[in-house]
Amino acid sequence: MSVSKDPNIQGVVRITSDLPVPHVVMFSGTHGDEVSGIHAIEKVLFDFLGGKRELLRGTLTLARVNEQAIAAERRYVKHNMNRMFRENYGPDIDKDSYEFRRTQELKKFLESCDYFLDFHSAPIADEPFLVSEQKAVEFYSKLGIPRIMTGWSRFSSGTIGGDAENYANAHGAISATLESGSHFEKSSNDVAYRTAISLLSLLRMIEGDELPQAVQADVFEMYSVVTKEFNDFRYAGEMKNFQFLKKDQAFAYQNGHPLNVPEDSYLLIPMKPRDTKVHEEVCYLGRKVPQLDSAPVAGRGR
Repeated sequence: MSVSKDPNIQGVVRITSDLPVPHVVMFSGTHGDEVSGIHAIEKVLFDFLGGKRELLRGTLTLARVNEQAIAAERRYVKHNMNRMFRENYGPDIDKDSYEFRRTQELKKFLESCDYFLDFHSAPIADEPFLVSEQKAVEFYSKLGIPRIMTGWSRFSSGTIGGDAENYANAHGAISATLESGSHFEKSSNDVAYRTAISLLSLLRMIEGDELPQAVQADVFEMYSVVTKEFNDFRYAGEMKNFQFLKKDQAFAYQNGHPLNVPEDSYLLIPMKPRDTKVHEEVCYLGRKVPQLDSAPVAGRGR
């Protein structure tokens, strides 16, 4: 096993074994104020450097994504990097910005990996959940996270496109995003670390850790993106992630008018309105769906 820094790209470490596959990539700090993944990846790296763990097979690439935002303790500096992993960019993107240049550096890792896990947390989240597309739900449910949000790729050509997970998916990886819990809870750090170790154990890249119990995860399909279009956006009351909303219920108000759900729905990833800019998404709406049919998951190098 060897551990090396990428000589050309800051903040990227690669751990290699004698066997080249599978290649796993883990991102942390895509949003600089979401620190659970940063703590988790640093702990994983120290496990290997300190001799606690040995990489038995494959390659593991660990990246701190938006280092400027991490240093500033901000979500991003100029551009949201989780909207920057795309092929084409509009005139609103400053191609001289750090975040644009950094995205171009990191794309190659997503284009060549077999499995990808992106670590995030949320401002309003009582429990962890995963975001993944249908082809990956069965595999990532083996990590023991009880709720999975899917359907993000349906909106990938719109304003919420450009996330790292779907960029990796488009290049053949089996990918997911972990929302480890609240930004503000230490338990989120622990969830992120356990999930990283569980993924490596599941892929038989390390040994000595019990696998989490696979769960029949509750799956929620996102069907609508809600954007903050006016500064007066507010929720109708205290909102929680995965909160049930009855058909025609007003869940928020904007420009003096109620926002009603067109069907029985669930509120997904509500952001704090005061921390959300006009024209940015402030929450999502989803519907609970039956457990998706199981099917073999094929990835490169398995």
